[in-house]
Amino acid sequence: MLDQPIDFEKNRKTVNPEVDRLRRIGQFLEVAPILILSAGMLMQVQGLPYWRPVILLGGGISVAIYAIFSYFMFQLEKYTTVEFTLSLFSAVLFPLGVSGLLFPELTEHFDFLTYCFYGCGALFSVSLLLFIANMTDDRASLFYRSLIARVMVVGAILVRLWC
Repeated sequence: MLDQPIDFEKNRKTVNPEVDRLRRIGQFLEVAPILILSAGMLMQVQGLPYWRPVILLGGGISVAIYAIFSYFMFQLEKYTTVEFTLSLFSAVLFPLGVSGLLFPELTEHFDFLTYCFYGCGALFSVSLLLFIANMTDDRASLFYRSLIARVMVVGAILVRLWC
C-alpha cells in the first residue's frame, strides 16, 4: 500500500487515563451550552421573547466550562506557553462575542466588531498553522482542533452580529 502525502506515523505514547476521561467529559459538556446559545440566537432572529436569558444561559455556561476545563487540562497536561496564551486569548474573545449578542448597542461603538473580527481571524490563523505544524503530536493536535472549533463558534456569533 502506498503512503499518501498527508499520511504520517502516529506517535502513540502512554496517555494518562485521567486526561482521557476528563477530555471525553469536556467534549460532552461543550455541546449542550453551544446548542442553548444557538437556540437563543435563533430566537433573537425570529423575534421571540426571552432570547436574552437563553443567550446568557448558553453563553455563560460555555464560558464557565471553557475556563474550568482549560484550567483542569492545564493542571493535567503540560501546555506550552503558546497554547496557554492562545487559550487565554480565546477565553477573552468568547465572552466579548456573547456580550455583543446581549447588548447590540455595544457593537455600534468603538469599532467593536472590527476588533473582534481581527482577533478571531488572528486566533483562527495561528491555531490552524500550529495545528498543521503539530499534526503528528496527538495531544497538541487535539488542543488546536478544540481551539479552532471554539474560534469558529465565536466567528458564527460575530457574523450574526454583522448581519
